[in-house]
Amino acid sequence: MKYEYDKEVDGLYIWFVDDVDGEKEDYEQEIWPIELKNEIGLLFSKRGKLFGLEIMPASKYFEQKQLDDMI
Repeated sequence: MKYEYDKEVDGLYIWFVDDVDGEKEDYEQEIWPIELKNEIGLLFSKRGKLFGLEIMPASKYFEQKQLDDMI
Protein backbone atom coordinates (compact mmCIF):
# COMPACT_ATOMS: atom_id res chain seq x y z
CA MET A 1 0.00 0.00 0.00
CA LYS A 2 1.24 3.50 -0.83
CA TYR A 3 0.05 6.92 0.32
CA GLU A 4 0.35 10.23 -1.54
CA TYR A 5 -0.81 13.62 -0.33
CA ASP A 6 -1.29 16.61 -2.63
CA LYS A 7 -1.31 19.65 -0.37
CA GLU A 8 -2.41 21.98 -3.18
CA VAL A 9 -5.78 20.23 -3.56
CA ASP A 10 -5.90 18.68 -0.06
CA GLY A 11 -6.18 15.25 -1.64
CA LEU A 12 -4.99 11.98 -0.13
CA TYR A 13 -4.46 9.02 -2.45
CA ILE A 14 -4.25 5.54 -1.01
CA TRP A 15 -3.02 2.94 -3.48
CA PHE A 16 -3.58 -0.78 -2.94
CA VAL A 17 -0.97 -1.78 -5.51
CA ASP A 18 2.83 -1.92 -5.39
CA ASP A 19 3.49 -0.45 -8.85
CA VAL A 20 1.36 2.71 -8.75
CA ASP A 21 2.78 4.16 -11.96
CA GLY A 22 2.19 0.91 -13.86
CA GLU A 23 -1.34 0.56 -12.53
CA LYS A 24 -2.22 4.17 -13.38
CA GLU A 25 -1.87 3.19 -17.04
CA ASP A 26 -4.64 0.65 -16.40
CA TYR A 27 -6.95 3.30 -14.88
CA GLU A 28 -10.54 3.14 -16.08
CA GLN A 29 -12.84 5.14 -13.83
CA GLU A 30 -13.56 6.61 -10.45
CA ILE A 31 -16.80 6.57 -8.55
CA TRP A 32 -17.77 9.13 -5.89
CA PRO A 33 -20.61 7.45 -3.94
CA ILE A 34 -23.19 9.69 -2.30
CA GLU A 35 -22.94 7.45 0.75
CA LEU A 36 -19.35 8.62 1.14
CA LYS A 37 -20.49 12.25 0.84
CA ASN A 38 -18.80 12.60 -2.56
CA GLU A 39 -15.55 13.12 -0.63
CA ILE A 40 -14.10 9.61 -0.94
CA GLY A 41 -13.67 8.29 -4.45
CA LEU A 42 -13.07 4.70 -5.47
CA LEU A 43 -10.48 4.22 -8.23
CA PHE A 44 -10.88 1.23 -10.54
CA SER A 45 -8.76 -0.44 -13.19
CA LYS A 46 -9.95 -1.40 -16.67
CA ARG A 47 -10.42 -4.93 -15.31
CA GLY A 48 -12.83 -3.62 -12.67
CA LYS A 49 -10.40 -4.05 -9.77
CA LEU A 50 -10.33 -1.48 -6.96
CA PHE A 51 -6.79 -0.14 -6.83
CA GLY A 52 -7.10 3.04 -4.83
CA LEU A 53 -9.02 5.66 -2.89
CA GLU A 54 -9.03 9.41 -3.36
CA ILE A 55 -10.04 11.46 -0.32
CA MET A 56 -10.87 15.15 -0.71
CA PRO A 57 -10.71 17.11 1.51
CA ALA A 58 -8.21 14.91 3.31
CA SER A 59 -7.73 17.35 6.18
CA LYS A 60 -11.35 16.77 7.15
CA TYR A 61 -10.58 13.13 7.98
CA PHE A 62 -6.89 13.19 9.00
CA GLU A 63 -4.68 15.39 11.16
CA GLN A 64 -2.72 17.90 9.08
CA LYS A 65 0.57 16.77 10.64
CA GLN A 66 -0.04 13.20 9.44
CA LEU A 67 -0.74 14.48 5.94
CA ASP A 68 2.29 16.77 5.90
CA ASP A 69 4.48 13.80 6.91
CA MET A 70 3.45 12.07 3.65
CA ILE A 71 4.85 14.85 1.45
